[in-house]
Amino acid sequence: MLKKFKTREILTIVAVAVTLITSEAIAATNLPSVKAAKPTRTLLASQILAQNSSANDYFQKGVALVQKQDLAGAEAAFRKAIEINPNFAEAYANLGSVLANQDKLEEAISNFEKAVSLKPNVAVLHYLLGRALYEQNRPQEAAEPLKKARDLFKQQGQNQEAETIERVLKENGLE
Repeated sequence: MLKKFKTREILTIVAVAVTLITSEAIAATNLPSVKAAKPTRTLLASQILAQNSSANDYFQKGVALVQKQDLAGAEAAFRKAIEINPNFAEAYANLGSVLANQDKLEEAISNFEKAVSLKPNVAVLHYLLGRALYEQNRPQEAAEPLKKARDLFKQQGQNQEAETIERVLKENGLE
């Protein structure tokens, strides 16, 4: 059986988030697709960078609050980061982890699903979704995201993680 979510898992996703997010990357994903004159584009880009910097500030606050075991405060900070930047996958994932630690699995699953939809090639997001589904006694539904996580870990050369998930799938009859 898979173990309950622990704070260390929240910190794992936080570590992944730090390597995935930069202000420029966030801004690039949020730039309007409409072609505009260069000065307007520059203005839009700077506005988006400022907005995403604010979202990132709340995200970092959430991370710090998780480390202090203040899950209610962290939840509020991640929600504010999402309010500012609704495309902030790592904030959804961290919010999901906080909610899972508070046994709010249905809402956690919803947040993990949103994170996966925003960043479908991030293995740990699929893993967290699968874990939450399994914890909610939905093992058959958990199998798909866990297999996807395994496959992505393999593709990314993270063989130890892939093997661990493979073993869990087999031990739980999900393969």
